[in-house]
Amino acid sequence: MDEVSSSRSIPSELLQAVLDNPYEGMVIIDDKGIIQHFSKANEDLYGISAAEALGRHILEVVPNGRLHIVARTGKAEIGEPFNVRGKQIIISRYPLRQGQRVIGAVAKALFHNQKALSTLRGKIRALESTVKKYQEGIRELYPSRYTFDDIVGKGPLTKRVKEVARQLAGADSPVLIIGESGTGKELYAHAIHHSSSRRNHPFVRVNCASIPSELFEAELFGYDPGAFTGASRSGKPGKFELAEKGTIFLDEIGELPLGLQAKLLRVLQEKEVERLGARKPIIVDFRVIAATNGDLDHRVSQGYFRADLFYRLNVNSLRLPALRDMKEEIPMLVQHFLYKLQKDTASFISELDNEVLGVFSEYEWPGNIRELENVVERALNICSGRRITVEHIPDNLLKRESTGKEAISAPNATLRLMTREAEKEQTIEALKLANGNKSQAARLLNIHRTTLYYRLKKLL
Repeated sequence: MDEVSSSRSIPSELLQAVLDNPYEGMVIIDDKGIIQHFSKANEDLYGISAAEALGRHILEVVPNGRLHIVARTGKAEIGEPFNVRGKQIIISRYPLRQGQRVIGAVAKALFHNQKALSTLRGKIRALESTVKKYQEGIRELYPSRYTFDDIVGKGPLTKRVKEVARQLAGADSPVLIIGESGTGKELYAHAIHHSSSRRNHPFVRVNCASIPSELFEAELFGYDPGAFTGASRSGKPGKFELAEKGTIFLDEIGELPLGLQAKLLRVLQEKEVERLGARKPIIVDFRVIAATNGDLDHRVSQGYFRADLFYRLNVNSLRLPALRDMKEEIPMLVQHFLYKLQKDTASFISELDNEVLGVFSEYEWPGNIRELENVVERALNICSGRRITVEHIPDNLLKRESTGKEAISAPNATLRLMTREAEKEQTIEALKLANGNKSQAARLLNIHRTTLYYRLKKLL
């Protein structure tokens, strides 16, 4: 009753102005298809005056019209192209209801001429082009670089982990990758994203341990103009917005400040973010992959990590093995790193002494695959020949301090000691013959000058 009295209070001239506005030529029919209102803006379009159209059936005025069908079915037709006397327009048709009963229908012509329609189409194409360029720019800034083919290894543990990871790639729920430092957590995150349905969209990496806590919220969630002193005038999208339709990789998730964990949980549950200084949230579409090198269960029990966030992230877990548990992969990994690193070092070394592989197989590798790569790179940098020997690997690998055991048996230790003494005597003799000139001494020994410096540091 209030609504009726409210509508009656609107002056009749205002209602007539709405019906006759020139921007949307309006036609209203009753449930029998009889025209009850015909906007004057339609007269040129349909070639008939408003006075002549009133009281006639819609098909008499618009032979190819569909407004009577909408009045019969009660189903709206929005933004449909329509040809009127050779002119293309965009029209929307809506049923008019009184309670549950359809009592008529109204048609609104949104564009009366081709020029207006072409202008809108041009604006839409320009907007689509801008959006496409923006999305392509984001993909170029945040691409996924690795696939499952980049994960080296054919051992049973590696095969099993890759198999599980491939299965997880087909889902869209969160993945928690667990593994010690250097086991390849980011590599697996890239591969999962690249094998997922989101592969053509951004892969955004966030290291939760490297961003200062005071900047973390702005980095993750973004901010609006004027949100704080020094904020960009145009604002800034956060990492979740940049990951739209793609994947956000939260590395070292265990280091996320406790105060932000509740907000992150809300983002994961609601799929919306609220920028700093914003009045309303932004809906985002992303997949989250998190990684940790620690025991999140332990951090939860200590109160450093929210239990509800842990359970939300731990929907699918992927545990990566340590290198010490799959030492059969070491020879293949070494060959892979030799091939990969030679491109950067211009080296042509492709062989290792069996003794080196023996040392590698005995070492516990606390730094895992990353440490192995670093050791191979160091050996390439100081080796002047075509074969890497034990003199090119760090002493800590020989001592095996991490296990607290003797690195080698007594006979091998004696042999190594004798070898080092012979190297020492050779080096001293070469320096004497070269009158202390290290470059000339290196040439006499047929080794690189860098290797000579390393020997001097190790032996003298």
